[in-house]
Amino acid sequence: MKANCIAKNELGMITEYVSFNPPEGTAVKMTKGPFMFRSFAGSWKFPRLESEVTLVSFIYSFELRWPFGLFQRNVNTKLQTEVKQRLLDLKSSIEANLSGSNN
Repeated sequence: MKANCIAKNELGMITEYVSFNPPEGTAVKMTKGPFMFRSFAGSWKFPRLESEVTLVSFIYSFELRWPFGLFQRNVNTKLQTEVKQRLLDLKSSIEANLSGSNN
């Protein structure tokens, strides 16, 4: 299965699912994407710790083409910032849905 993923900065890539195991997690790899990436892969994991507690982790691995590798630190920082925001947005959305269902 493939998916077209587009970031807020409008950079997009085609990814292919390496594993798909809901609700525990999934893993993808880039099959076509921005020229700056030689490779890109990621996994999203959702292990349940308790009945209403789930640990969420997004892990990404990538390699940049020359000369973009000169900006590896900047790309790492940008990706970390975006992933942290994505996790905060997910948390807020889940909490809003839970509080709305308790009314």
